[in-house]
Amino acid sequence: MIKWLLMTSLSGSIASLCLILFKTKLAAKCGGRWYYYICLSALLLFIVPLGIQVPALFPHSLMPDTSTVSFAGNTTTAIGTKAMEPPVPSSEGVLNDNLNIPVIAPEAWVLGIWVSGFVIMLCFNFFNYFRFKRKALQGTRIDIVKNLNVLASPNVHSPMLIGFVKPQIVFPVTNMSTEDYQLALKHELIHHKQKDAWLKLFAVIVNCLHWFNPVSYLALANVSEACEYAVDEALSQKMHPMEKKLYSEMILHFASQASPALNSSLAQPKKQLYRRFKLIMNPSKGRGQALAGIVTAVMIAAVALFSSSVVFAKAPQPITEYSGGIKTYYNVNDTLEGNVQATLGKSQMGVLATDLYIDDTGLKLDYFNRTEPYYKVGILWKDKDDSSVAGMTTKTIIVQDRTVTVAFTDKAEAYKEDSVIKKMISNQIAFELKYSNNRYQYDHAAFIDEVIQRGVYVIYEILTPKEFTFNLSKTKSDDVIGYKQLTTYDKKNKITNIFNNSMKLPRSVIDENTDGTQGIQLGKAFVMNSGETLALDVKETSDISPSISLSVIDEAAGNLVYWNPAARSGTRSIFTPGESNVNRSFKIVASGEEEDTVKVEIFTYKSGEEEIKPPSANFLPVLLH
Repeated sequence: MIKWLLMTSLSGSIASLCLILFKTKLAAKCGGRWYYYICLSALLLFIVPLGIQVPALFPHSLMPDTSTVSFAGNTTTAIGTKAMEPPVPSSEGVLNDNLNIPVIAPEAWVLGIWVSGFVIMLCFNFFNYFRFKRKALQGTRIDIVKNLNVLASPNVHSPMLIGFVKPQIVFPVTNMSTEDYQLALKHELIHHKQKDAWLKLFAVIVNCLHWFNPVSYLALANVSEACEYAVDEALSQKMHPMEKKLYSEMILHFASQASPALNSSLAQPKKQLYRRFKLIMNPSKGRGQALAGIVTAVMIAAVALFSSSVVFAKAPQPITEYSGGIKTYYNVNDTLEGNVQATLGKSQMGVLATDLYIDDTGLKLDYFNRTEPYYKVGILWKDKDDSSVAGMTTKTIIVQDRTVTVAFTDKAEAYKEDSVIKKMISNQIAFELKYSNNRYQYDHAAFIDEVIQRGVYVIYEILTPKEFTFNLSKTKSDDVIGYKQLTTYDKKNKITNIFNNSMKLPRSVIDENTDGTQGIQLGKAFVMNSGETLALDVKETSDISPSISLSVIDEAAGNLVYWNPAARSGTRSIFTPGESNVNRSFKIVASGEEEDTVKVEIFTYKSGEEEIKPPSANFLPVLLH
């Protein structure tokens, strides 16, 4: 929300400043009507978050190296691979004495201030308008023109159109000639025909939305001035020079103090009057103005969008082992040949990959690549002589002068030409060829080169977000636990709403006493009945604390019944209690890798078949990640 506000404010400001700085030349070139249209179009940039893909201002070399970040609560094996499925200990512990008070994030404070300013500005403008309208309409009706009442009021200083649904034209109580009256009346009728009252209302609302931006006030004033240009052009384009002179004199006669922004009035400051008179006296250029107006609008919009896109361009996250990179497991305690044999399934220690979620660029979703999931892909390597490969559909992909043989099973064959899958394979091979481990000195490029030459890259399953399922397992207490990537298809038929807010979590303390019970409680305690599943949705984390610890604790006994020590952003963890834990009261305790604000949603819902029937076969460890 804040990014939308700042980005639209910047792009709208750039466009409006261009229109204001070159006002005289643009209005003369494009004509009053087209200049008015361009000014109104510029207001759209204040509300529509458009952008252009441009390089970031800062190169990758200035980005932090996320590969060196430690993960709280995440077990690391002796061979340096990060376990993906969290352990489920069951032990007693004591909760920290933390108050269950949600911490309001700085973003929430900023949004609160912005909303308050918007409401105050909106009320201020409408209060002034309706107060002025009530006084202005305290007059005598002197005419009816095209179903509009024409009033004479002592409370106005120039002719104006007032009202939205039932507008009325109000004249000041003053002496004027019949010619001036007719010209002023035609002027206000054109305002009515153009729906200028509604367009100015739109401009006022945009100004209220961006009340903190001084340029929005200038843009509002400029729209009001451009509105008069458009009316002047419509009224004077068929006039003779002498008639234009009389029309200008009529405007000058009524020139006085400004009126509220929501009204269409002839009153204008001196400099604006000068520009209006100059445009009125200039002959119309016909169709050339329309073309000039369109070209000008496109150019100004392009400059504004490009400028704001450059400022807000996000530097691409460097691809690391924990930020998009897919890497084949290598056992540093074995030889290169031993690893090749294991990877290709020719030794007792096999390698299997599961739960590989990728984004639309083919990068793996992970701690530092927190984007929308595009596919869930199952991949592994097999020896080219493996009999199971013979029945698969194969193709070759060239990556950095290497010919990679890719095989698709029946479940994945439909995706053999899919562009995202091609990107995933290319990204993985390119990453593996340049991968190095500072802790364990081995040649990963030589290893993957050997695997490519002797093996086949097998894709055995591809699922879309609608088909994502949970990775499930059972605890010793017969509780069912699981996790999956969050999608728009996930259930939210809530039974109990436990927590849905941003919370500043304390830092996890990693020592021999760490058991998952430390942290701050989220929401109140709750009871889970038979047939209910607990959903713990991690909706947003940061690079400071990319994962958090989430624990489900038996409130009465203080026992830890489920612990996910490294819940990532964009994932859902679930807990379905077994018979021994049904109808018991639980509480949720959380902490972060570092002290930072995260957004979490926790609730219970009716269990489905997928939550209560975990697969009977045990999963092999995730060795390709």
